[in-house]
Amino acid sequence: MKRTVAVDDSLSPIKRTLEREGYGVTRMGDVKADAVIVNGIDDNFMGMEDMIQNIPVINAQGKTAEQILKELKAKI
Repeated sequence: MKRTVAVDDSLSPIKRTLEREGYGVTRMGDVKADAVIVNGIDDNFMGMEDMIQNIPVINAQGKTAEQILKELKAKI
């Protein structure tokens, strides 16, 4: 089953890496996402906090695409 990951718009290299690895990539706020990758947890994310429940949220700040992929695989 193909997993879908919501990715912050500013994280284009991570989006490409996930797509190459076979993940579906969608926009932030998609309720069908299996995980969320954000570019730092800030006030914008906090406003979405109630929409995201029981799925992993990965903070991409300071991490490579490979590090994020490894963390994602461990969490979903």
